[in-house]
Amino acid sequence: MKVHCPEQGFTLIEVLIAITLLAIGVLAAAGMQISAIGGNHLAIRVTEASTLAGSTAEDLSGLGFDDPLLAPTVDPATVDPLDPATLAAALADLDTATQPAIQPDGFEVFWNVADDQPLADYKTVRVMARRLDRGNAERIVAVDFIIVRQ
Repeated sequence: MKVHCPEQGFTLIEVLIAITLLAIGVLAAAGMQISAIGGNHLAIRVTEASTLAGSTAEDLSGLGFDDPLLAPTVDPATVDPLDPATLAAALADLDTATQPAIQPDGFEVFWNVADDQPLADYKTVRVMARRLDRGNAERIVAVDFIIVRQ
């Protein structure tokens, strides 16, 4: 009588399947790592833009009400006092903004000034830091503040 002895070990197919599954798992982990690095870089750039816009806003807020750097750039005819969205749109218009007064590495800083907004003897100022990431110039961080005549 012949006794059948089961063979020990793995077949070549089983080994190839295991290696394929392992490779898929490693590639997925690598993809997540690349995504995390990209997100971290974006967060750093947003923080830099925010800091730059805030610093510029602080510098401008220290100027006198009639300083030439705070000359109005917003046409009052484009602002409807009953619709705050018109002021927001006018302040965001880069075509009327102070053309990049500051150009640190990878950024441009602009600002718009609306005279007599929200009231007479007030100026609303929007400082915009535009990040120039990978050729995309439409990534903007904005800081608004109000100056009052004293």
